[in-house]
Amino acid sequence: MKHHLFTLLFVLCVLYIAKQSRCYKILAIVPSPSYSHQIPYRRLWLELHKRGHEVVLVTADPIPNITSPNFTQIDISQSYGIIKKLDFVQRRFEGKSWLDFVKEELLHVTKVVAETVFSSTELRKLYAPESNATFDIYLTELLSAPSIYAIAHRFNVPMIGLSSVGMLAYNEHALGGLVLPSHECTWEMEDNTGANLPFLKRLRNFVNMSYYIYYYYYTLLPNHQKLAEKYFGPLPPMLDVLKNVSMLFINQADVMAPARPKLANIITFTSSHIEKKPKPLPKDLQAFLDGATNGFIYFSLGSNARSASLPLEIRRMFCDVFTKLPYRVVWKFEEDFPGKPDNVYIEKWLPQQTILAHPNIKLFIYQGGLQSSEETVYYGVPVLGFAILGDQGYQVARMEALGIGKSLEITTLKKDELENTITDLITNKNMLVFRYKERIHYIRNVVQDTPYDAVKNLAWWTEYVIRTEGAPHLRSSLAFQPWYQRCDLDIVVFLTIIIFLIASTTFYLIAKTFVYIHKKIKSTEKQKIS
Repeated sequence: MKHHLFTLLFVLCVLYIAKQSRCYKILAIVPSPSYSHQIPYRRLWLELHKRGHEVVLVTADPIPNITSPNFTQIDISQSYGIIKKLDFVQRRFEGKSWLDFVKEELLHVTKVVAETVFSSTELRKLYAPESNATFDIYLTELLSAPSIYAIAHRFNVPMIGLSSVGMLAYNEHALGGLVLPSHECTWEMEDNTGANLPFLKRLRNFVNMSYYIYYYYYTLLPNHQKLAEKYFGPLPPMLDVLKNVSMLFINQADVMAPARPKLANIITFTSSHIEKKPKPLPKDLQAFLDGATNGFIYFSLGSNARSASLPLEIRRMFCDVFTKLPYRVVWKFEEDFPGKPDNVYIEKWLPQQTILAHPNIKLFIYQGGLQSSEETVYYGVPVLGFAILGDQGYQVARMEALGIGKSLEITTLKKDELENTITDLITNKNMLVFRYKERIHYIRNVVQDTPYDAVKNLAWWTEYVIRTEGAPHLRSSLAFQPWYQRCDLDIVVFLTIIIFLIASTTFYLIAKTFVYIHKKIKSTEKQKIS
């Protein structure tokens, strides 16, 4: 009996050790103080923890109700202070572009955010030189704060890059990807992209993109290199750390983005934050929506842009139009709103997915956020987009191109234009080929038609990177070649010079021949005359 008991205990110990050997220690840092940057990856952290891995998450939006000892969250939400100082709506009305934001604000904002991460007391204990903490992999945002990549070097682990706004062009360039200044996917060029653009517009995009990439290499990277070395001492170039990124998890539905060549180590996913059971509505809001017999419109500019920052005349315009419409309106508005129409319900925060899931909804007026776009497709709600910042212009343009909404410019908006567009989107009076609802249901079906669960797929690839010691075979070797060699520009210049020399020499010889023949003819004519 004792022998059997000993054997059983031995087997259990072996199984436990075997299980523990497959469990990894995972460090994830998502520094952006923006809810929309955090929620696409929440299910991934929970899935990795569910698989038995130990997770340390540094985030500006901690996941509530996590009590497991193997899931540690480090709160860096104080970084929201720098974002709250920026009035994105006002910048839009001032005519500021994304490139203007890059020139004027990006370096300061990203340095403040990175400093918040590095100065976190809990994180400093982990990366301190005397710390014995170890990790198997590091996941972090691959955006505009390259100093954060120093963590991968500190723990000598593979790095996986995350992005909820597609691939930024300068990161694509650094990793050996194809940078296309005028392609629809290049949201940094805002509304200047598209097929078959005129030469001057493409020239402008090329110049702007060249500056954008130059700024990254010669301003952003050097400053963040100094910032990282302030905390970690001498480091290899952050550009080299970036080039060795193992994989990239990009929040982007293929059907909702224009097709283009992608790096081999990019994994795309979508809609991971969609709630299968949306939260219940407050009772007064539930009654307001249930009583919308003609339907209702939902209006929100997201978490970073504020409706309260809209100029007074624009707010009045919306109110005048809403008053004339037979629909109720739910408006995310961050302040008190004296004099609002009776058919308008306002609140500082609203459960967006639950509202979009309500059967009486007719239209979603929004700012073009990626997660909002994913939600409106999932719940089958047409959209009217007013881009405010960043990739939102690209998003609303894509929704219009897909036939599931329309976009307008909020800074030049006219009352008739707003009313007519809302009426068209809801009633489809001018649609001859398809209805918006039918089209959005088609897009939703394409998005959901996948052979696997997207989050489980990301978790598998995370484990794969650890098992393959960084998956170096998936990295593009172009990242380590000079930029001019990637497209053989040195060869193009060489051949251009050779062709020019041949052409100019040929032209010179032809000209000399003609001159010689002309002189001969003149000489012959003179001899005949004499």
